[in-house]
Amino acid sequence: MKRAASTAKIAVPAVLLAVWLLSLLVFWCVIGPSDALGYALIFFYGLMPATVLGTSLTAGLLRPYGTRGWLIIPVAAVLSMLLPSLTFLLANTLTFGNVHPPDLTALAFGGAVSAVGFGLGAGVRALRARRRGA
Repeated sequence: MKRAASTAKIAVPAVLLAVWLLSLLVFWCVIGPSDALGYALIFFYGLMPATVLGTSLTAGLLRPYGTRGWLIIPVAAVLSMLLPSLTFLLANTLTFGNVHPPDLTALAFGGAVSAVGFGLGAGVRALRARRRGA
């Protein structure tokens, strides 16, 4: 378990950042104007929440950062908020000159998904510890 936790120290933030950067790259370099709905469904409501859930679950289960593992929740929430801000909102600003504030709903959604994943991971870890002790 120690080896998995030390690997998770690097893998958890690396996976989260890699998927986030991939989402930005796909938006700015791959999709066209008619692909916006598909992009939003795949990345905003599919891939990014699944990645946040998985990395938070891993952080809660393996506790690679010890008692500071809960910090994955605000980090994932901020990344979830920045994704729509750096894609659709920025594209709208660049095209029409309308400046939009960041979407706080995305912050709450990302934080909730991350908290659920972290809580599930911590719960599974506690159940395993209880079974080993019993």
